[in-house]
Amino acid sequence: MSQRTLTLGDLGELKQGPTLSRFLEPAGSEYRILQISNLRDLTVQPHEDDRKEFLDGPRAAEHAVQAGQILISLRGSALKAAVVEQDLPDTVVSNSLTTLVPRPDLADPYFLAALLNSAHMQQRVTPLFTGITVQGIPLAKFRKLAIHLPVLSEQQKLARVLRALAEYRRAVQGVLTLREEEIEAHLQPFVVQENV
Repeated sequence: MSQRTLTLGDLGELKQGPTLSRFLEPAGSEYRILQISNLRDLTVQPHEDDRKEFLDGPRAAEHAVQAGQILISLRGSALKAAVVEQDLPDTVVSNSLTTLVPRPDLADPYFLAALLNSAHMQQRVTPLFTGITVQGIPLAKFRKLAIHLPVLSEQQKLARVLRALAEYRRAVQGVLTLREEEIEAHLQPFVVQENV
């Protein structure tokens, strides 16, 4: 397998999410704000209950979420990454996320997201987390992190397998959730409710 060593900064444009308080505008447009909780199983998953804010449209639009981007959490105690699968209108990232726009001729976004989420990468970045109140990896250090990058065709092969695995995991989790709800419904009548 042919590969080369590159830094994450070499792979494309990396930028920290904006401080949205600077864009607040009561008469502005309503925007969905993506946060760490939206990063699941290699893909960005918006929710109905996501935070929404009225923002200055033109300024917020510069930070709009677009298909192919990788959203990365450098905060907390673990690195998390997920790919934006489709353009999300009126959606921006919070400053708790970093955006990587990978060069399409160089890197597959799903391969990179899986690599960043891997146990080996978690072990590698653990010493980079700093901070007393909020733990995180400084963007400057993250940008300099080196990886061995296989050729694009090899990345794409691995990405297909990883995406299928993530899809399977989501399906299994859906079945488990349904079964847990059924069990809870069956157990509920056996709980004596206190009369008030």
